[in-house]
Amino acid sequence: MCNQSEIIVEIMMRIINKASSAMAEPHNFGTDEVLYASELHMLDVIGKNPGINVTEIAEKLGITKGAVPKIIRKLVDKDLIFRYQTKDNKKIVKFKLTDKGRIAFQGHIEFHQKFDSGIIKKFNSLSKTELLFFKDTLSEIEQYIDSLKQGH
Repeated sequence: MCNQSEIIVEIMMRIINKASSAMAEPHNFGTDEVLYASELHMLDVIGKNPGINVTEIAEKLGITKGAVPKIIRKLVDKDLIFRYQTKDNKKIVKFKLTDKGRIAFQGHIEFHQKFDSGIIKKFNSLSKTELLFFKDTLSEIEQYIDSLKQGH
């Protein structure tokens, strides 16, 4: 028979798997372009940080600089972002959303508002003490997982 801690771990794993599955599915956000998770994450970073460069994108997404150009190319080909250089520094290439990219970006924001709203509603029903305890517990679990990753 499982104890409560084991049951909680099982529930967490189901939630993670279900959320990952929902996020991994390609989506169309009003642009007639199917966008995959990696493209959406990069579109989101560029939408929130107009004028961002490859190094900054890689840092924000936690990926290598070498992985960025492949996804950038796809987003440029889909006319969702454009690259440019400033007059004062021709070495650094920066990125912004196109009009079509802004439509997809806004659609992605609306998707998350809908997706996240039920979860946030539940969190908002907790007392401050319960919410702080839950946040601290999740933070400690995250730190534990990070320490396991560093050990490998």
